This record gives sequence, C-alpha cells and structure tokens, in this order.
Amino acid sequence: MPDGAVSPSAMTLRVAPAGGESDLRTLVRVLRGGWRWLLAGGFGGLALAVAALWLVTPSYSAAIIVGPTARVGSAAMGARVPTLSGRETASSVAEPGAGDESLSDYARYLELFGAGPVAEALQRDPAVLRALFPDRWDAEAGRWRPPPGLPAMVKRALLALVGRGDWTEPDGERVARALRDRLVVDMLRSGPMRRITLRHADRATALDLLGRVAAATDAHLRAEAARRSAAQIAHIKTRLSAVMAAEHRQALSELLLDQERVAMMIGVDLPFAADLIQPPTAASLPDWPNPAVVVPLAGLAGLLAASFALSVRPAGWGGHDGPRGRSAGEGVA
Repeated sequence: MPDGAVSPSAMTLRVAPAGGESDLRTLVRVLRGGWRWLLAGGFGGLALAVAALWLVTPSYSAAIIVGPTARVGSAAMGARVPTLSGRETASSVAEPGAGDESLSDYARYLELFGAGPVAEALQRDPAVLRALFPDRWDAEAGRWRPPPGLPAMVKRALLALVGRGDWTEPDGERVARALRDRLVVDMLRSGPMRRITLRHADRATALDLLGRVAAATDAHLRAEAARRSAAQIAHIKTRLSAVMAAEHRQALSELLLDQERVAMMIGVDLPFAADLIQPPTAASLPDWPNPAVVVPLAGLAGLLAASFALSVRPAGWGGHDGPRGRSAGEGVA
C-alpha cells in the first residue's frame, strides 16, 4: 500500500466480521456484549419520560362533533334559500364556474373556526382572553403583563436591540395562533362530520372555551349572510323604485320576495352553518399527555438509541471485542 494511503477499514465505524461471520451475527454479538448499555439506554429513556411528565402540566381534551346543517327531517332547519319551480332565479342565471369554486357555509365554518374574523370577535371577550393566556393576566393589578419566563425575556431583549417592542396585550392574531395550537379537527368515518378537540389545563374552561368558539364562528357566518341579504334587498328596492316597465317590476318583485324569505330564514334561532351533533364533552381526568403511551415509547426510544450507538461504535470500544482484545488474545496464545 502506498505511503499516506488509508485503509478502507480505518474509515468506517462498522465492526469487521471475524472468521467469516455475517453482519447480522456480528451485530447480535455486539449487542449481547453491550447489554449494560442497552439497559442504561432503556432506563434512561424511562427516567426522562417520567421527569417530563412531572414537568408538563396535564390537560383536558374537550370535544364536540359538528356536521352540515340538515335541510330535511324533523330536526332540520329547513332550506334557507327558497326552492322555486317553473321560473329561473338569479342564482340559475349566474356565471358558471369550476366545480372547486363551490364553497358551502359548512366549509367556511370549518375554515374560520377560531381564526380570522372569528378570532377578532373572540379577542373582545375578556373571558376568552383570560382562558387562553392565564399567565399573562395580572389579577391584582387588573392588567396584562409581558410573558413570563427566560425565553420570553430573551426575546424581548433581542427585539429591544433592533428597536422593536414586544406586545403586552393579546390581539386577534395572537388569539388565532393560540387556538390553532390547541385545536385538533378529525374526520369521522370518512363523512362530513368532524370532531373538534380543544386542550386546556382546566376542564370547565376547556368546555366553556370550545362552546364559545363554536358559537362565535356560527354567529359570524350568520351575520355575514344577513349582511349580504340586506344589501341585496336594499339594491332590489332601489332598482324597483326606478323601473317603470311592468315586466321588469314583476321580475324585481319576485327577486325581492325571494330575498325577504332568505332573510327571514337566516333570522331563525337555529344553527346556521353547522349542527352541533354532540355538545362539548370532556373526561373527568386529564388525558394529555397519556403516561401509558409516553413512558413505553420513551423506553423503546432509549433502547433503540443505545442499540444504534453500539452498532456504530469504533472497533476499539469495549476492549474485549475490538482488534486490541483479539491481538492480545492471539499474543498470549
């Protein structure tokens, strides 16, 4: 071998097979010889999991099940848009679009649940703010305070270095971010129904907060529909007062009657965009994080980490299995 050349076996961490031994048998032999490391890794993972569970505040998961507002049946709201036969309506002569341009009130409900304008409305509710940011509210002083903790202090210091200040009172964007971190939406049996889950350290607060978010989302969509309907009614009335032709007045009168029916149905005190199939419920005991899942997984992760460390360790570790041990044994022989 030329001077300065490095042997290929010196650049790899894999233990070379001894006496034609296969890689699998070599790995088994290495793991068997390092059983103390495996036990240490497993128990180390268990210890870290137990310590983390003591440090993390357990939370309750409040859940509701929602679905599209029913149009038929004894428990249904009924059709908000009147079904007309024998004549065309404004919607039937509208410009057609692609299929993916259709967006139902229920789809808007799921998209705006605790976000956007709904978060802005929730931000004006002091009870919601104190539930989402309990560590930010100073009850004695009756005002909001900066976030506590070392990471928040470091962030404020870095912002101060560049001439920027940290926020002191929660706003709509912060409310939306906090809800996004706490909310989980799951599909039920590949159908339109969804299970919406919200986690909080206090069970009563979790139930109340989830109900408030659901009510605010439905109220926002109802108000938006009422605003559109009122604008269309006002426009039709304006046009009706300016049109003199009998056939035009007849068409506008029919449109006005349709919109007034829609406005009347929007005002019905029933769910507008989503039916609450199951009201907010939560278990009596905290269910997150689940120790029965976290602790075994942490122990398995520690065991796998120790196994990986043993499989890629340099050949000189351990003395007895490495080349030094074998050379010493051969010298004695």
